[in-house]
Amino acid sequence: MADHQLDATGGSPKLSIFQGVATFAMVAALLYLGAGILVPLVLAILLAFALTPLVTWLSRRAHLPDPLAVIVAVVLALAMLGALAFLAGTQVVKLAQELPGYQQTIMTKVSSLQSQFGNTALFDQINGAIAHVTAPAAGLEGGGAASRPGAPIPVTISNAIGPVGIATSMLGSIVGPVAMVAIVTVFLIFLLMGRGDLQDRFIRLVSAGRYSKTNMAIADASHRVGRYLLIQLGVNITYGVIFGTGLWLIGVPSAVLWGLLIILFRYIPFVGALLIATVPALLAFAVDPGWNMLILTVGLFLILDLTTANVIEPRLYGSSTGVSPIAILLSAMFWATLWGPVGLILATPMTVCLVVIGRHLPQFQFFETLLGSEPVLSPAERLYQRMLKGDAEDAIDLSEDYIEAHGTEDFLDTVMMPALSLANREMSDRPEALPQRRQLVQSFEAVIDEIADTPAPETSKLLLIGGRSEIDECAARLLAYRFAQQDMPSRVLPPFAIRQEAIGRLDLEGVKVVILVFMGEDIRAQTRYVARRIARMAPDIRLLVCALNEVSISETPDTLHVDAIVHSPDEALEMARVTHVDQQATTIAPAKKRPFAGAGRGDDALGKAIQKVADDFAMPVAAINLLSDERHIEDTDAYALTKIITETRQPLILQSDSANPLLDDNAFLQTNGIDLYAGAPLILADGESVGALVLLDHKPRSFTTDDIERLSKAAEDLVKQFGGEPKPRARAPSRRRTTKTGTAP
Repeated sequence: MADHQLDATGGSPKLSIFQGVATFAMVAALLYLGAGILVPLVLAILLAFALTPLVTWLSRRAHLPDPLAVIVAVVLALAMLGALAFLAGTQVVKLAQELPGYQQTIMTKVSSLQSQFGNTALFDQINGAIAHVTAPAAGLEGGGAASRPGAPIPVTISNAIGPVGIATSMLGSIVGPVAMVAIVTVFLIFLLMGRGDLQDRFIRLVSAGRYSKTNMAIADASHRVGRYLLIQLGVNITYGVIFGTGLWLIGVPSAVLWGLLIILFRYIPFVGALLIATVPALLAFAVDPGWNMLILTVGLFLILDLTTANVIEPRLYGSSTGVSPIAILLSAMFWATLWGPVGLILATPMTVCLVVIGRHLPQFQFFETLLGSEPVLSPAERLYQRMLKGDAEDAIDLSEDYIEAHGTEDFLDTVMMPALSLANREMSDRPEALPQRRQLVQSFEAVIDEIADTPAPETSKLLLIGGRSEIDECAARLLAYRFAQQDMPSRVLPPFAIRQEAIGRLDLEGVKVVILVFMGEDIRAQTRYVARRIARMAPDIRLLVCALNEVSISETPDTLHVDAIVHSPDEALEMARVTHVDQQATTIAPAKKRPFAGAGRGDDALGKAIQKVADDFAMPVAAINLLSDERHIEDTDAYALTKIITETRQPLILQSDSANPLLDDNAFLQTNGIDLYAGAPLILADGESVGALVLLDHKPRSFTTDDIERLSKAAEDLVKQFGGEPKPRARAPSRRRTTKTGTAP
């Protein structure tokens, strides 16, 4: 029997935990052992990301041949690095010459601190260290120990190093960095010259036939990594210039050196700038007899670093990396362990690449889950998880944040109701699950009481009853809130009210409509029992069923012995409104027909009407895109265009030969090769904008002002034909007849 199993999609086999750990260990070992080859290659790849825009500009705008453009870009980069290295080297030499002169200031400050805080071992160690470091310089200045009368003559035993040894030592310290720079440069040149062919080979290697997704992954990775590297370079240079200038104005020695070093060390996440800033702070302590220079240096660093990290970088980076801070920290530790200091610099760009790969390639999706900054749980899942563990305070915070951004009704429909659906799917109504259900219900009630509390009326024509479980009662409370917003107060009762031992005491005085609310699937037996009992107790009451699940959609009023069955809060609201308008109206009209039912995807009247629109415009594709269509919502880029049309209530025309920001990053238009996108809003009679009538063409063509007017007129005609029916009127009262087997409408 195979020791692995296929995933749910029938794709590649899933690895067990042991196999996954073993694979990770092997990859880590290969990365560690192959550092000599992989580090220069990765450095070259990241530099290629950064230099590709410059090479493209030189070849397309400056009209240089591609090989020459690559050489020019690489030479410019090397010249910049060389200039920075030369400047830093001269600053280091200058600082080394000035250090012995700071001995007396340091000794004076340490003695002052020692007199204030007492003679402790720490100050003794500091004095000893200073004396040890400065003794050689002091000896040289005073002529050495041998010049003092009576002083012992030091005897030094050393192995003389000849010219060959000196040359070998110097070459050993120089060859390593020079060889690294040379290897990276050679890799970089070949990567830039063969970037098109290498990209094709990479796509062929990893795409497995999914060229569209692989192209999107490469484009996304190139955009994110290139943008991140350029923005960080700009931020680091600005940071270094301000830091170096500030140190120069304060009077800290070698201010230019610290400005240059902090540009490089800021590539190390979180601690790089702090490591460099410590050195000029120590120099300020050593140079200034007072404390002003040290205080100003520390203040400059704190203000600059906190402003950059908390204000500037979040605004500039935005979602350019898509990596969580904890992932960056862990990644820095991992790569530093494998590749040393170079790994710290490479950590963030490499982690960005892994997140992008995980976003676009399903077999690596765990990278995005582990390292990405986007929430891995939807708002409904997050709220359900908080309520499930009884964390009412956190659930309330999440709810208030969402409501502040989207509104209460949107929260109840798109977050709270799906959270209850999750609870219904996962938690059974058996007695052993009762404690968990009660904990969830208590958290739910705390959230509802905080954000959508409506006082329950003593009497009401509308009575909502949870069908079987506490979760059904929670859904009934959400419906009650929706009813209250429409000036239709209602009462809510728990499922116990319609159980066999309690239904005889059900108070139905003044009630016109009873709505049984079900989140679960098994509704037939319970509904029929309640229908028979209510028919005997109050035949004039209309009984509705609100079944908020997909399985029970096959049920009909005849099979359940009720007046009507609805499958959404909006349909329940419409049904209840009919009865609430007129106290004498007790017969429920059929549910209002949804606008553009089916969205014209079939060979029905709407589909034929849409095809006629396409024929009239000589377009290959015409479509109805509705905001409520789940399939359309899943295509986020196409849905974004529909939202623009519905929110502006104006036609939207996008053509590939005209500049428009919406064309650059919209994957729906780019990946499908759409050269013309023309959409007009679909506005119902009550003023609601529900979607768009869209025309698509894969070839460039003009779309005139007259065409826009014709498209808007076509959208209006479709609304008149298929935009739903007028609100139903209430009919005269009727009574249900009671039979031996149940009730019939």
